[in-house]
Amino acid sequence: MNRPAFGSGVWITGAWTYRGFPAIVLENDRVRMTVLPTHGAKIVEFISKAADRDLLFHHPRFDVRPPVFGANVDDWWTGGIDEVAPTGHPAVVDGEQLPFLGEFWSQAWAARIVEEGPGAVAVELSCGGIISPLRIDRRMELRAGESFVRSMHRLTNVGYAPVPFMWGIHPGLAVRPGARIQVPGAVGTFHEGHPDLGLEQGTTFAWPQLPAATGPIDLSVARSADPPSWELAFVDQLSAGWLAVTDPTSRTGFAMSFDLAVFPVAWLWGVYGGWRGLYAVALEAWTAHPPRLDEVIAAGRARTLEPGQSLETEVRFIAFEGIDSVAEVSPQGLVRGEG
Repeated sequence: MNRPAFGSGVWITGAWTYRGFPAIVLENDRVRMTVLPTHGAKIVEFISKAADRDLLFHHPRFDVRPPVFGANVDDWWTGGIDEVAPTGHPAVVDGEQLPFLGEFWSQAWAARIVEEGPGAVAVELSCGGIISPLRIDRRMELRAGESFVRSMHRLTNVGYAPVPFMWGIHPGLAVRPGARIQVPGAVGTFHEGHPDLGLEQGTTFAWPQLPAATGPIDLSVARSADPPSWELAFVDQLSAGWLAVTDPTSRTGFAMSFDLAVFPVAWLWGVYGGWRGLYAVALEAWTAHPPRLDEVIAAGRARTLEPGQSLETEVRFIAFEGIDSVAEVSPQGLVRGEG
C-alpha cells in the first residue's frame, strides 16, 4: 500500500525484508515496528521517532540468521522481543527435552495482514509446537497517532492430555549506564550471575537492592561495565502489570503493560559486559519462575491447559518520551512519570 504523508495515518506492509528475511512493518508517525515471521515472529525493531532510535538491543557482532530448532539460543540471540513457551531454560519434562527459550523462537510462523488502515493496521501470526501440543496465535495492531502496539496473545492446548507450561514475553532492550529499570515489585530472588557478586542461587532481597558481596547493588539502575558483571533475578509481589526502561539523558524509553493474572512475575537479565562482552537488559513478563519448567512444576507454580483450552491475554509495547522516571503505566498503554 502507499505510505501516508508524515503526521497522518498508519500503514503496514509485508513486502519488505530485513537483512534479506521477510519482514512485516507496522508504522505511524510515532513508532515503527518490524516483525520477522520466519524467526519466531520476533519483533526485531521498535523505533521511537521522538527518540530517533531503536529501543531494542541489537547484537554488536552479528545479526539475525536462519534459526535452528533445538539450538542453544545463546548462540542465536541477537536481541529484539521473543515469545517463550513452554519453558525458559532447557528442561526435561515427561522424558522430552524442551529447548532453551522454548519451541517458538526457532520456527517460522504463519502471518497474514488482516487490516490495512486508514485508522488501524493489524497482522495475525501463529505457530504450533513441535514437541508440546501447544499453539500460539498473536494479533498485533497499531492505530494512527498512538505510540504503542496492541498485541493480543492466545496459547492453546491442541492435544489430548493436560499440558503444563510456563510462558513469557522476552524484550531485549538497548541501554547505557544510568538507565532506569523499573518494576513495581517488592521481593527479588537472585538466580545466577557473575561470580564476583558472591551470591547463592535463591537468595531473596527487597527489590531492587541486590545484597552482593561487595555491597548492595541497585538493580533499578543500569550500571557501568567496569567491572564487568551480569545477573538474572526475578521480581515477585508486583502491584501492577508493567515494566519500563528509561534513558534519562534523552528522556525516552520502552514500557510494556500486561495482565498480572497471566504474568505475575518479572525477570531481569542485566548484562553489563560480564557475559560474552555484551551490554544489554532483558526485562520480561512471565507466568512463573525459576526458569526451567521441570523446576516450576516441582514448585507447584506451573500453569496447565486442558485439551482444547486456551489462555488469552493482551500486552502493549510502548514507546514514550518526556519522562525521567516512570511512576505508572496504565493497562491502556499510557505512561505517567516525573519530568
